[in-house]
Amino acid sequence: MRLLLLAAVTTPALAILAGNEQDPETIDWSKHVRKACESRRFGLRLAAAKRVANGGAAAVPAIIAYSAKQGLNAIPSSLVDAIADAKSVSKESTELLKGWAENNDFYWRSSAMRGLALRAGNSASQLSEDARTMWGNIFSRYVDDPAWLMRTHARFGTALIGLSNTDQTPEEDPRADVRLTRLLLDYGRLPGLQPLINALADQRTFLGIPWGPRMGQEARKALDSWLAKDFPELQPGNQAKSIAAIIQAAQKKSGQTLQTPTDLEDQQYGVIGGFEIASCKFGDQFVQWTADGELIFGIDSMRLIKLPTDKWDQLLQQRAALDLSGNQGVVICDKLQLVLLDSKVRVDIAPNSLPGPVSDWLKDLTKQIEKASKQPIAANLRRGLQQFEER
Repeated sequence: MRLLLLAAVTTPALAILAGNEQDPETIDWSKHVRKACESRRFGLRLAAAKRVANGGAAAVPAIIAYSAKQGLNAIPSSLVDAIADAKSVSKESTELLKGWAENNDFYWRSSAMRGLALRAGNSASQLSEDARTMWGNIFSRYVDDPAWLMRTHARFGTALIGLSNTDQTPEEDPRADVRLTRLLLDYGRLPGLQPLINALADQRTFLGIPWGPRMGQEARKALDSWLAKDFPELQPGNQAKSIAAIIQAAQKKSGQTLQTPTDLEDQQYGVIGGFEIASCKFGDQFVQWTADGELIFGIDSMRLIKLPTDKWDQLLQQRAALDLSGNQGVVICDKLQLVLLDSKVRVDIAPNSLPGPVSDWLKDLTKQIEKASKQPIAANLRRGLQQFEER
């Protein structure tokens, strides 16, 4: 009886173990791809994504077939990230990531670029000169991409294979320097740590979105992970003392001389509204305005222009007549967020969903920006807004 009971208990377990060792070539990967893309439960989607990613070359045809039928952007970020992070690397999965990264219309192309950077970095010590040149050519095309995550991951790749960054345009987005430093630190490299230290004292926001504190939290987590047991005990309510302790610990471990960061807070412009464009293709763009027609550009509010009073008053009157009563379309990745602080309006607009009257108003605003500034601000805004116009 004991033997029969033991057999009854162990047989299902052995069957499960055997299933886990199943030949990847015999698995119905289409089923797992569908689950990774469509399951209503995030945990199931994530588990399926990891299994598909670890399937390597055998799973790739099912992914291609699914995207061909459902559309490229039916592939979720969780699956792209799982493939990017997978330990099972194949030529086929690398080519899949490369195709995604090179497709400007794919929402998660920056995640695909991160996967390419990791693959290049993991084989950096064995790369031939031809292979290094090949990877370098891939990354160099995107080190100045309009999308900050895309260029950050491309720069991550160039750093991992030891290429010079002297030809790259200096970074203007504060988030990019923090992310690149964190990526290199997580990978085991020791970059200059000052961007992470600076982020600890950043309290800036954009139309109520606390991007500075979020960046500071990312920096703190990166330093906490890197310093491990040497990360100091923070002082609640005393940020300056906490930052000083982190600097001391980071200097001791890195040998770098780190400066105490300047506290960064929002400048008081009297902003009453604005909008943010989040785009994997054209990059993120940020516009705010005041009641008297001063326009502030960039997430860090570093560029300003002033519109003529009569033109601005006309735009304000037209804006007051717009119907902004709710979100437009289903936002998956790219979005246009329009915020009117004075009337407590905050709406998200998906691509191809921008109502005609609102689109016309934004076009008129862009024309006035173009007349008031010789910088390429208006052209960039026009490119960014076009994907949101109704089709």
